[in-house]
Amino acid sequence: MKVTERQDGDFAILDLEGRFDFGARRDFKEAVDRVQNAGSRFIILNMQEIAFVDSSALGLLVVAHQNLKLKEGRIGLVNPQPYVRQILDLANVPRMIPVFSTIDEAKAGMTDQAALTS
Repeated sequence: MKVTERQDGDFAILDLEGRFDFGARRDFKEAVDRVQNAGSRFIILNMQEIAFVDSSALGLLVVAHQNLKLKEGRIGLVNPQPYVRQILDLANVPRMIPVFSTIDEAKAGMTDQAALTS
């Protein structure tokens, strides 16, 4: 999996591309750790170019969510393809991690969530 990082104000956006599976765990974890260590509390995962997720990827998402939550941060998923969205839904991931259609929606929704819990 290819991970491209970019910063947009208070938000770190990770553009993910390829297969999000066991083999991608190191790249994903390193990217999340990097943006967290740089001070980002809000991480948006752009999943538009992810064609496949497996159970290890779902576990990584949950761990990232829990770690950010401990630091009063948020993680959001953006625009997963229909197959990936189906897997996320079957695993109840959206109950923990919000899924948005666009990056702008994610920025607004994650900021609103942070305000509600502050």
